[in-house]
Amino acid sequence: MASSRERTVRFARPGRYVLNMLIFLLLVAAVVFYLSPLSPQPTNLLIDAFAANPALNGLILFVLFLGIVYHFNLTETVSRAVRWIEGFRDGVDPTTRRMRHPPALISALSQLLAETNFRERFSPESTRSMLDSVGTRIDEGREMGRYIMNLLVFLGLLGTFWGLLETVNAVADTINGLAVTGGAAEDAVAQLIANLKEPLSGMGTAFSSSLFGLGGSLVVGFLDLQAGQAQNHFYTDLEDWLAGQTETVRTPKGDGKSYGSEDFAELAAALNGLEAALAANTETQIKASAGQTAELKDEIRALNRTLIRVGGGE
Repeated sequence: MASSRERTVRFARPGRYVLNMLIFLLLVAAVVFYLSPLSPQPTNLLIDAFAANPALNGLILFVLFLGIVYHFNLTETVSRAVRWIEGFRDGVDPTTRRMRHPPALISALSQLLAETNFRERFSPESTRSMLDSVGTRIDEGREMGRYIMNLLVFLGLLGTFWGLLETVNAVADTINGLAVTGGAAEDAVAQLIANLKEPLSGMGTAFSSSLFGLGGSLVVGFLDLQAGQAQNHFYTDLEDWLAGQTETVRTPKGDGKSYGSEDFAELAAALNGLEAALAANTETQIKASAGQTAELKDEIRALNRTLIRVGGGE
């Protein structure tokens, strides 16, 4: 029979966090649509920015797509873990496919639960091991999400320095071309304008990669925040449920027995009796020691008088 505390613990589904992620992506899509040629006020800003360096910007968008898919998969893993735990708590047959193949988040936890025959209560050590295994899996999942976010920032900075390097080289070539070429001033200005296309293309690479990289890290960072909150909520619910499963105290030898309040009352009574016996024994020893001390004093006095008499006779 499940305890009242166990029945009151309900695992929250990560649906609201998934909803927050979808709403945020819809807002991002609205901004992209507004900056596209399909908006009521057509503009080629994003298309021109992407065309500045299609290879690098395409890589940034691909990493962004992987980050979005990865964080949605994290929340789905939490949802499947919740369903598995609820099935275990409700006594679902462990031989079913649903129970035989738990999600990776609780794979170690499921093995520890299986060792309890799916109905026994847990020792504090087992509960701690279960929570530690789930916490470790959560941290491992979050590390991959942070790496994707940092990778987007790195790719944006890489494009920035790449574009700046192209700009510096192009400006140097432009200056060298003006120094070598002679002619009228109008021809020099026309040549300068033509040669400035290379430096400007380098600046386009720098700013476009920074735009896509930092924007992608912003999107992945919000998704990582929502996925982390879903995992933390699941961990808290799991901790509350396991706390309700470890209320009894096991014997040190692990013989399967458990102690209740009556056993502790008997143990307290026995300890009180032992304390009273020790006090009585101590008092008896003190009285006996006092009697022996008095006898020893009398013998010393008698020996002292004898010595005085013997000395006076001499």
